[in-house]
Amino acid sequence: MNTSVRRGRPRDFDRDAVLEKAMETFWQRGYEAASLTDLKAAMGINSPSLYAAFGNKEKLFAEAVAFYLNKYGTYRERALTAAPTAREGITALFEQTLNQFFNSPSHNGCLVVLAALSGSQDSLPVQEILNQERRRTAMLFAHRLQRGQQEGDIAQIANVQILAEYFTTVLFGLTIQVRDGVTHDTLQQVVSLAMQPLNGIAVI
Repeated sequence: MNTSVRRGRPRDFDRDAVLEKAMETFWQRGYEAASLTDLKAAMGINSPSLYAAFGNKEKLFAEAVAFYLNKYGTYRERALTAAPTAREGITALFEQTLNQFFNSPSHNGCLVVLAALSGSQDSLPVQEILNQERRRTAMLFAHRLQRGQQEGDIAQIANVQILAEYFTTVLFGLTIQVRDGVTHDTLQQVVSLAMQPLNGIAVI
């Protein structure tokens, strides 16, 4: 058999489709608990195909996170930037987050929060990928609040960095609450309460 011809064949699977299956597996089990056996079964591919297409588990995870962010994470920027004021943008982000969490029972929380908050030394590179994405969320809040200051709907006295960290803490905390079974109505009230720090500094 000509092995060079065999290696040159196009892969007989849809990359996005198998990435979505990998994403779902990591989402439900976390990075370390999702074994290669679990991943191969969910993706419907064998070991040679997995390694040929994705390299290893860590690289597969990184690509699955990128797939997740492209499919489920872009609403954050849209919600923040489309709204005319910072308050409205942050409110919209929280509302859309809750809707996304509760619209699908299998997606009860954020993969970036749930997948690898802790783990062994072997998972440190994966934890760093998720840490960078969580920090990017804080940056999105900070940029929107700074824009609010520039446009006049957030008072200049506001400490936008502290507010950004506060809203990031609330946002990621929602994932834990959803995973623990707290209801949509209760979390809506939590979000309403969380917006109160803007009362004294939101000009509009």
